Amino acid sequence: MTLVDTIKSLVEEELQDSPYFLVDIVGGDRSRKIRVLIDGDEGVTVDQCSKVSRSVSKVVDEETFEADPFILEVSSPGADEPLINKRQYNKHIGRKLDVETAEGVKQYKLIDVVADGIIGAPVLDKKQKKNKITADPVTIGFGDIITSTVVLSFK
Repeated sequence: MTLVDTIKSLVEEELQDSPYFLVDIVGGDRSRKIRVLIDGDEGVTVDQCSKVSRSVSKVVDEETFEADPFILEVSSPGADEPLINKRQYNKHIGRKLDVETAEGVKQYKLIDVVADGIIGAPVLDKKQKKNKITADPVTIGFGDIITSTVVLSFK
C-alpha cells in the first residue's frame, strides 16, 4: 500500500459517521507535499481540518513509509475549485454554477441534486431576459459533467 493509499484510508476512517467527507488527495507521487481536501455538508472548519491532520500524522509518523519527509496539508477545497464529490453540490443549491459538458460550458442556477445528477435552470443573458425568453430547468447527469465550478458573486 502506498503512502497516499494509506492516508486516504486513514482520512476515510476518521470521517466515517460524520457530516464530513474526503473530496480528493493531491500530490504524493513525486511531490513532497500531500494535500488532503475534505468538505462537509455544511462546510468544514479549521478545527476539523486540524483534527484530521493530527489523526493521520500520528499514524503515519509511527510507521516508516519513506525515508524522505513530506508535508501533509489538510484543508477544504477553495471556493474556485471544481466540485468533485456529489455531496458537494447540496450546499450550493441556489447558487450559479459553470457546468462543462461535451456540449461546452453553460451557466445554471442549481435548483436541486438528485440521485444521478443535478437540476439547474439555465442562466439567461440580458438580451434573452429583455426579450422575455424563458428556459425550463434541465437535468444534467453526473456522468455528463466534465467539470462544475461555483460562480463567485461579489454583490
